[in-house]
Amino acid sequence: MKILIPLVLSLGAIVATPALAGDKTSGDVDFYLGAKTGYLYTAFDELDAKVPATFMVGIQKSGLGFEFEGTFVDMDAGSEDAEYESYAIYGTYRTPGEFYAKIRAGYLEETLKSDTTKWEEDGFSGGIVFGFEVSDAFTIEAGYTVIQADLKYFTIGGNVHF
Repeated sequence: MKILIPLVLSLGAIVATPALAGDKTSGDVDFYLGAKTGYLYTAFDELDAKVPATFMVGIQKSGLGFEFEGTFVDMDAGSEDAEYESYAIYGTYRTPGEFYAKIRAGYLEETLKSDTTKWEEDGFSGGIVFGFEVSDAFTIEAGYTVIQADLKYFTIGGNVHF
């Protein structure tokens, strides 16, 4: 959490600078790569998540798109160390404009493994993202994703558009 506050302030300074950007929902195919981090909330007292890392590949046309995302985080599971990873594919809808909202819904597979146990689950995942087009090639996004009923992911990150 200590790293999140300077990150938010730094990205806020970037957002506050004036920039001209074209609308990414104009009808052209938009391909992008992204990275984000944030806070992974878990309802389990015995799980303490470290700082997560998420990498994303996306494509959209006229506001509709798909995103493939992988999330990786180390966790303390009581007296053991554990590794969490998830892979998801989302269908997305993005509103037009320099400031935008994006809704995401899709399928997610997740694994939590330690030296003694391995837990796997799959199912529905969805969320909402708010973003800002800094330039034609870069967007900043903050989001909330429900991974499952007892795992929620608050994120901030950026995308590079090609």
